[in-house]
Amino acid sequence: MKRKYMSSWGLAFAEEREMRKLEQMAARGWHLEKFAPLGYSLVEGEPADVQYSLDYRTRPDEEYFEMFASSGWEHVTSTGDEIHIFKGRPGARPIYSDRETMIAKYATEERQMGRAALTFLAVWLGLLLLIQVDWSSVMATALFVVHLLITIGLIFTGLPYLGFLVKRKRMEHDS
Repeated sequence: MKRKYMSSWGLAFAEEREMRKLEQMAARGWHLEKFAPLGYSLVEGEPADVQYSLDYRTRPDEEYFEMFASSGWEHVTSTGDEIHIFKGRPGARPIYSDRETMIAKYATEERQMGRAALTFLAVWLGLLLLIQVDWSSVMATALFVVHLLITIGLIFTGLPYLGFLVKRKRMEHDS
């Protein structure tokens, strides 16, 4: 069975575009198998006309997945027990059919990413202050490495926070 990697632009920035790209890949016989680091793992199969949709739910129960199944959506994969991708036939009823629930979906993700980004920012600023102290070269190097790792965490939470914030604000403005 052949596999292929498809990179992600980031769900906070390009959710709709990524779902359409996954649909195009399925039409060519490459089906979503699972999330992969910074992207998706696709598996080769028969071409199919499907649509993909994404939902965020922390620690969902069986009833959550049954609700989607009864609406014509098949669970494909999840990551972090929070982000879930579903597959449906082209005419399946949208998972989110009204603007208010879409806004609530993005507001929830915005809050979660915002909390994480704020935590990383506080630690980042604290480390920045500590780096200013005259440390031994070993300690200064260790602080620099930890600061660099915290910077990566800040980027991977701060950018999605901004993406969800902009998405929510646009939807509120358009309604």
